[in-house]
Amino acid sequence: MVRIATDILEAVRNIISAIQRREIVHRLDIGNSSMGDEGCIQLFNFLDSPAGRRCKNSLTELYLTRNGIGAKGLLAVSKFIKDNDVLRELCLSGNPLSTDADVITQFTTALNSSRICTLQLIHNGTLSDTFIRAFLPSLNARYLHQLGLSATNITRIVVPTIIEYVTSSRCRLDRLQCNANSLTLPGAREIIDAIERENYSLFKVNLDDLHIDEYDGDSEERTLAWQEGWRILNNAAQRNLTKKIWVKKQAVALLLYSRALFLRSGMRDLHGGAPDFASVSALSRLSASVESNIISAPSMFFQLPEEIQQEIIALLAPDLSHRQRIRVVAFAADFRTLPQLDEPHLEPANTAHLLASMRAGLSRQADTKVLHEGSWKPPAWWECACPEGKRINCRTLQRWVRERRDVWLTGVGCDVWEPEFAM
Repeated sequence: MVRIATDILEAVRNIISAIQRREIVHRLDIGNSSMGDEGCIQLFNFLDSPAGRRCKNSLTELYLTRNGIGAKGLLAVSKFIKDNDVLRELCLSGNPLSTDADVITQFTTALNSSRICTLQLIHNGTLSDTFIRAFLPSLNARYLHQLGLSATNITRIVVPTIIEYVTSSRCRLDRLQCNANSLTLPGAREIIDAIERENYSLFKVNLDDLHIDEYDGDSEERTLAWQEGWRILNNAAQRNLTKKIWVKKQAVALLLYSRALFLRSGMRDLHGGAPDFASVSALSRLSASVESNIISAPSMFFQLPEEIQQEIIALLAPDLSHRQRIRVVAFAADFRTLPQLDEPHLEPANTAHLLASMRAGLSRQADTKVLHEGSWKPPAWWECACPEGKRINCRTLQRWVRERRDVWLTGVGCDVWEPEFAM
């Protein structure tokens, strides 16, 4: 037993040495390394140390498949992903993990605070219904778009739990894998009907079941029932994908229009609560009235009644809900959401004509963190060695732009179509 433990720790030390030999690590695949809990703890202690900080700050994909990770190891993973805004993919497939409610709660809380987009928990047969009933009710990960729960030994008992999650505003998933379980054909149909009725984010769902042939009449009836369920699911998925594309495009377009109309140097503190159009419009009208004596399109816009202003904004983004449009406008109106300058403490040059209260709001406080603050510049570790003239076609930078745009869309809640009168 001591020999095995020594071998595990030696293997982890070799992994750490390999990491230290590289300046930057984007993808770390250490599946089937037999680390166990102790090796997992040692690895994450290194990544959280000053020596491993460079790797942690560049690591976007982490694969820990089949490493014998249990409760202690899952707690170490939880500590690593808590408030982690770099990691995008996490694979814990093939590990026993834990069915302890406290451990699952700590993991879910950490996941909710991260920007992980893909979580794979497939082929974890020990998880079963116990894990799902503790995990999904508290799952509220805004950036999570893909969740793999295939072959986790879940049954029809958790169908209501799955339905409650996929029909809630907490679910922002694009893809959900629940195949190779025991949900049964009736259970799968209940989930499909719930998605068709109340979910607008999922566009790829796999519910193929191990026991799908054991229920609902003879073979022909089962086949027809499943084909009908597949048709309903496919139609719902196509609807969601189409609406999602429209919402994202219109949100980005509305941001451009709103920058031109609403961006004023005195606009700030709009992210503290739920912004309303009246406050944004009133501040913009006040700012526009003192910025110039020349009649301009923005100043004429703010002379219109507030109801007409809102109608114009609605025409610019008809597939966004009122709340989504207001969030985009409020973001666009706050000058602190602009990309950072190289010298962030520079003051705007012409401020004499502004009201004293607006001039006071121009200076940025170094310790003030603005939610969803804009930054389209890649970090230093995002490598691009392309010549200046060819960077427009650089896949690395294109990926960065897509990721930053997705982060912004998620931040303003425009990554999913939103029913106008949803509670």
